[in-house]
Amino acid sequence: MMCYVVFGCRCALIVVFAMSAMSKSRNRESFAAFRRATVELVPAARGHGTSLAVSVVVAELLVVAGLVVPNTATVGLLAASALCTAFTVAIAAALRRGVTASCRCFGGSATPLGARHLVRNALLIVLAVLALVLPGRDDVGSDPAALLLAAGAGVVVASLVISFDALADLFLGGPPPSTITKGSPHDRPVRRRRARRDAVPARPRAHPRRHPPAA
Repeated sequence: MMCYVVFGCRCALIVVFAMSAMSKSRNRESFAAFRRATVELVPAARGHGTSLAVSVVVAELLVVAGLVVPNTATVGLLAASALCTAFTVAIAAALRRGVTASCRCFGGSATPLGARHLVRNALLIVLAVLALVLPGRDDVGSDPAALLLAAGAGVVVASLVISFDALADLFLGGPPPSTITKGSPHDRPVRRRRARRDAVPARPRAHPRRHPPAA
């Protein structure tokens, strides 16, 4: 029985990591946005943002490949839990620094980093750990109906994880409106425009000329 629970956890992780990798790399704009978010998230990667972003996408695809093949499922689960743990540590450190960069875990999301993303990663870690510790990890199962049900449940769980930001906004309210990192270069043009506007001297108001009354 537990083998089907393990199979469902594997399916959920496969969908989540596959969607994460594809959404980051689906086009040039998505990857560029992810690279910028990665640099803001990990300041030490400044100058190596592209390499780090590519490494993350490749690691996610390798996790998917490991989880798909039964013989390498254990390695895939270990890699998934390690990667989610690394993401969690990086997000927690960024939040402590006051970074409010957009979360690009699934490409187009512009939701700023917050505690919700720590919760989401914790759920993924729980799924990976459950699949590792439950008995029947090496047993694929022989009941097609049970496998189909487990796969469907895994897809539903993955959909909830992927839509976690939208669900959190729906039930807990939207994120703070400010998504600009303190000290980010994006706010400098605004400051320059304001400085120029304040520096322009005010023009004196023209008073109408009074004509002497006609004799």
